[in-house]
Amino acid sequence: MQFPMRDTMTADHVVANNAAQQKLVRGKYYRFDPPVKATAVPTGGPNTCALKECEFDRGWYIGLTDGNHVFHGKPVNDQRVILTPQGYEDAPNLDEIKEALRDSYFHALFIGGSQAVLDADQSHR
Repeated sequence: MQFPMRDTMTADHVVANNAAQQKLVRGKYYRFDPPVKATAVPTGGPNTCALKECEFDRGWYIGLTDGNHVFHGKPVNDQRVILTPQGYEDAPNLDEIKEALRDSYFHALFIGGSQAVLDADQSHR
């Protein structure tokens, strides 16, 4: 994957981004203040797995991979139309399944624009 912002990072940005790892705990939800714009990989809907720039206000921290902080969450104001997956037409929890398909994996760089704050609500929504 290509991350254009990563290619333009200064030495100070690299230090700040790596230092953020010391404060983040894997498996916890974080709020972003302000919301982060990040390269995302959608897990469902049109163009599944196609890289897309999205905005996130919350994410579940997976960890640091190749200098990128990896999260899982739902984009803010997601306008995608999520179609019913084949074979799930009669599922009793179809709305829940379709909502889960809004999730994306995304990489965030902490270089001074946004801060990750531990979310008081650690429930998956």
